[in-house]
Amino acid sequence: MFCWSLLNTVKIISKINMKQRIRPLSPHLTIYKPQATSLLSIFHRVAGSLLGFILIVIFLAFNLNVLFIGSSFQYCFYFDLFTAMPFLFVSYFFLGAMFYHVSNGIRHLSWDLALGLDIKNLNTTGLIVLTLVFCVISAIILI
Repeated sequence: MFCWSLLNTVKIISKINMKQRIRPLSPHLTIYKPQATSLLSIFHRVAGSLLGFILIVIFLAFNLNVLFIGSSFQYCFYFDLFTAMPFLFVSYFFLGAMFYHVSNGIRHLSWDLALGLDIKNLNTTGLIVLTLVFCVISAIILI
């Protein structure tokens, strides 16, 4: 009986303490000013996830393609798909995400070697990555 009442008292005290400890979330995204390095790091992760998803979709499409080898349906489907303008936009976006992920990955590898970790170099290399991606995608579209 004593043990039960002691446990019950501890539960009541812990509930009271939990009600008194209503604290704001910290750190919260609204507190911080977005920085170039954090945004580029977030987009690096998003690009990697997107590339992984697209790789799975391509793998599944290839395995479904095995069912239609040599058929006229396959030819018509791929001719219509690859010449459609939305597919071209998606492929350019995919190439941009892939090139961004690779070039920013090289930047992250340089950080692992403790190269260019001061703020000036971080911002400069981030701008270089974005400029390279823009130039490469522009060149691919114009070709």
